[in-house]
Amino acid sequence: MLRTLFFCVLLVGFAMPCSAQSANDIDKHFTADILKITLFARTKSERDFCDYVIQKRNDGTLPTQIIYSVHQKAVQKDRSRRFAYFKTALEIVCKREGIRL
Repeated sequence: MLRTLFFCVLLVGFAMPCSAQSANDIDKHFTADILKITLFARTKSERDFCDYVIQKRNDGTLPTQIIYSVHQKAVQKDRSRRFAYFKTALEIVCKREGIRL
């Protein structure tokens, strides 16, 4: 019993720091290209919107957390609707938070 408890504590102790990501790590890996691929952006205007969103994140207008959480929800949708869901949801969240997109 003690051995199992010790193993669990040891596992959690090593797993937590490894799984934690800082905002800088997410920013570095979460690019416009990732948005385009995962949201299946097909048209030029859709790809330009992905570039615009990342540009707004880079200049500090749009927090990474908002983009990332809306993206996570969008990728759970059907392929053909992901981009539309992402754009609409992002616009709604930004409006609610008072962020001008």
